Order: sequence, then C-alpha cells, then structure tokens
Amino acid sequence: MAEKSKTKLTLYREIRETLKRDDPKWSREFAAEKLGFSDDKLERIENGRQDPSPQDVIVMADVYLAPQLCNYYCHNSCVIGERYVPEVTASDLPTIIIRLLDSLYKVEDIKKPLINITADGVIDDDEITELVNVQSTLETLSEMTSALNLLIERKLLAGEISSELYKAAKDAADAARGR
Repeated sequence: MAEKSKTKLTLYREIRETLKRDDPKWSREFAAEKLGFSDDKLERIENGRQDPSPQDVIVMADVYLAPQLCNYYCHNSCVIGERYVPEVTASDLPTIIIRLLDSLYKVEDIKKPLINITADGVIDDDEITELVNVQSTLETLSEMTSALNLLIERKLLAGEISSELYKAAKDAADAARGR
C-alpha cells in the first residue's frame, strides 16, 4: 500500500463519525454490520491499514449516504484518477450554486481569449498564460458541476428528492439533448 497522509487515511472514519454525532448508534460495530464488513475490516479501512476495494467504497457511499467517497477514492487510490479526476469536496447547495454562478460569469470573460488562442490552431508561447487562465476557469466550473451532482446523488439516496420524478426529468432532458 502506498504511503498516504493522515487526512487521506481517515475520511471513511470521519464520515462514519459524523453520522455518529447525529445518531449515536453509528458505532464501528453497527456500521460494519450495515456494510456487511467484519469489525476488523472496517477498523483497518478506517485507520488506513487496508485499502478498500472499489466495491467496498460503493457500499460505504450508499450506506453512509456519502457519494463523495467514490470521488475521493478515485482521486486518491487509483493511478488514473489521481491524474485525471479532480477531488470534489462535499458542500451545501448555496455554496455550490454561488461558486457555479461565479464560474459561469467568468466564462464570459474567457470566450474572446479562447477564440484568439485557438483561431490559428497553434498555442503560441505568449498565449500560455491566457490558456492557463481559461483552463482554470473551466476546471472550477467542472468541479462545481461535479459537486452539484454529488449533492443531488446524496439527496436522492437520502430520499430528499423523488427518484422517480428526478429520473423522468433527467430522461426528458437527455432526450432533448439527443442522448
């Protein structure tokens, strides 16, 4: 197992302990039973002595209503994800929307530089700084979109959003986009 920082070792435990603060029944033993894990296995995962499998993470994400665990796992435990999957932190709806709208406003500011950079099909040395600014804006927009998707998934798992209504609306939106 690759060496990891302390914060990476304890996220699975932190989420369970957050549940426990709200409902004291979420001891490690109770969680292990709900997850279908042995107490020892959950203790090893929570303390970073055992890497969870992708399936373990999906089970924890579903049981804990914490889909951000999947993103966390991909970003921190998969060599491809470490390179290509940005870590998305869980946040509340107002924070996500404000940051998303801020990113959308900034998209207006990057349109002209983006056209100028790509018009000739070559990224010149003097265009690199602008390109990095464009890329940064788009990365923030992507991260906030991912954060919104995680929030929606958490609310679907918790039953706070009707999954039937959501699926029907999503299917209609996808059909309108030709998907």
